Amino acid sequence: MNLVRFQNPRYVVNRNLVDELFSNFLRNDYHENYLEKCGNQPATNVFETEKDYRIELLLPGFPKEDVQINYHKNLLTIKVEKAETENKNEEFKYARREFGSFNFEKNFKVPESVDTEKIAAKFENGVLNLVLPKKEEALEKAPVEIKIA
Repeated sequence: MNLVRFQNPRYVVNRNLVDELFSNFLRNDYHENYLEKCGNQPATNVFETEKDYRIELLLPGFPKEDVQINYHKNLLTIKVEKAETENKNEEFKYARREFGSFNFEKNFKVPESVDTEKIAAKFENGVLNLVLPKKEEALEKAPVEIKIA
């Protein structure tokens, strides 16, 4: 009779995650790799009022010239494409880098009730504000009392 070591898949995954964490921690680039895997998406707030929808994107450090907003077939696309400037200076190497400029593209599905001709955007203090007004027929009307004859 041979003894065979049982490898529970749950423990194997955890062991691999811990091994990766500590090996990357010792190389001091775990945080950088984590940010790359997250896709570097900006913080976003989306909310609805009686008359419109509003979207807020936090874009500190980006000039409004780098921000592109497009609407096509009920899809609102917000994109930033900025040429990354590589550091050609050989005098230093990053020991830890937690921020930098990045490109991103974020899509929002727009409901049919939005009046697309009146979508407005405003960029102020690193915050992009979009207002998507609702069509007149989509606005809630006050209830009408019906009298019984």
